[in-house]
Amino acid sequence: MTQAPTHVTDCPLDRTRPPDSSTRSLGPVVAIDLGTTNCRVAAMQGSNPVCIPSERMEGAPAVVALGPGGRILTGHPARGQQAANPALAVWGIKGLMSAPYGDRKVKWLYDQLRCKVVRGEDGLPAVVLGDRTFAARELAALILIEARERAQNFLRQPVHRAVLTLPPTRKEEPLSKAMSEAAALAGLHLERLISEPTAVALGAFGRHKGKPERTAMVCDWGGGSFRASLVRYAPRQCQVLGTEGNVALCGAELDKRLLDMLMRKLPTGSRIAGDANNPAALYRVAGAAEHAKIQLSTQEEARIRVPFAVNAGGQLGDFDVALTRRELEELARPLIDSALKMCEQVLEQKTMFPGDVDEVLLVGEQCRMPLFQQRAQEFFVGVPIYLDEPGPSVVLSAARLSSTTSTPPPSGTATPAPVRR
Repeated sequence: MTQAPTHVTDCPLDRTRPPDSSTRSLGPVVAIDLGTTNCRVAAMQGSNPVCIPSERMEGAPAVVALGPGGRILTGHPARGQQAANPALAVWGIKGLMSAPYGDRKVKWLYDQLRCKVVRGEDGLPAVVLGDRTFAARELAALILIEARERAQNFLRQPVHRAVLTLPPTRKEEPLSKAMSEAAALAGLHLERLISEPTAVALGAFGRHKGKPERTAMVCDWGGGSFRASLVRYAPRQCQVLGTEGNVALCGAELDKRLLDMLMRKLPTGSRIAGDANNPAALYRVAGAAEHAKIQLSTQEEARIRVPFAVNAGGQLGDFDVALTRRELEELARPLIDSALKMCEQVLEQKTMFPGDVDEVLLVGEQCRMPLFQQRAQEFFVGVPIYLDEPGPSVVLSAARLSSTTSTPPPSGTATPAPVRR
């Protein structure tokens, strides 16, 4: 007998009101970067932008889940529920908003998700959680509500206005419209949408005070895609000359390849436990593997231990595997080579060569990988390469721009430290 789906009893969307005209100019403007993996929010304090933490972390997981009792969860609680029951959780929400349902561009995301994905009324993917179907923009709104509440708790005042970041999009792509609708559902007045490479370039302009316009290659390697953007910028303007992105090169793809390799390390006859008593062991291993990947940016070896995750001969045992930086780099090398080829293609569109750019700006957590930095230095010979807190750099730069719609950020912009050769 099929069990009836859980009834959704508590959803933040049901108690959030649309933005009211009376609050159109009230309070601070916050910047929100809704990423594939994490959502970061930043605000200006005095003349400096600050990233508002979540449980002592700079961002909150961009995850929505159906928790016990029919409660809709976001952030860290949702990530915990995802580990317990992956079929009742969804991540990669920005990817769901970026293309119509069934589009091959986001097939990688459909393959990763364990929840039920259907076609929404707007033609975009929608997700079934319990007895309720959530449109992609509603899922994004749930993440934005959490970000808004986090900002209000940190600033100790109501937040009604926000700027949102998003990758460069073409007119026919639905992401901008869906993001604008999500902001309204979250009760926010949308001040502006800021292109991510534009935010990064303008946020770094203080490094070149008094100098003429610059040309930069912005390499954004995050959980949902790799994107190369060629930008020309001066203190008061920024033009995206060309951009190319590929979801097949995303950090999630590297995570998938890493998990596949770890499975091959299991002793013969062993497998990841997946019975009724331990339905999410694979997700626990995947989470531990992702943590090890992060560790390998600063150390040569990491150990992945997950209790009671392996079934060997009918007995549960611990998953315990060593992973070296060299092994991870061998998995990442084809992705990195393809990413740099994409940089070359963007330059060729403008009849330029790698040495013609004035600087390279690295954005996204995957850029912390030493091999990526090394290969970028080899490709952009003699060009300064900057790695300034690649995770929060987009939202911090957007926060600098949030205080005005027509003037540049303050001249006291912090200078990113160049990547050491």
